Amino acid sequence: MTAYTHSDVHVRPCEQAIDSVLIHANVEFGVLQSNGNCVNIGICRINTTHYKDMAVSRPKQRRCPLAQALLSVSDQGRLRVFFPRNGMMPCTERTFFKAPLFPVPLPYFLPETIQNGLPGLEQNIISAGMYPIRRGEEGYWIEF
Repeated sequence: MTAYTHSDVHVRPCEQAIDSVLIHANVEFGVLQSNGNCVNIGICRINTTHYKDMAVSRPKQRRCPLAQALLSVSDQGRLRVFFPRNGMMPCTERTFFKAPLFPVPLPYFLPETIQNGLPGLEQNIISAGMYPIRRGEEGYWIEF
């Protein structure tokens, strides 16, 4: 029998990079309307470039459909999104995360900043469908 220590197991550099890449973003929930507003459920916008300013600049009555998020890539090359509880208002949590599934009624095309910023991502769209919400003490995980 051979005993291995942590130093005996080596991960290829490419795999290490994929596991460690996180993109901070703001996710605005809803479906984009022709007037630029987001209504109802789904993914309306994912902003990675000005995510810190986005929440502050939202009018108070429109802050509920917005949450901070950490984007990463799953082992299967899918987009994995973590929504920390401390990155959203209680109304957002109640509205979008109380059900066991997260609905996406219309496909959402991922911005180039996400496609280019997450090595190993094998998709350029979040397809319409129902996605399981995995709950944790710190927040919610959804793999699209």
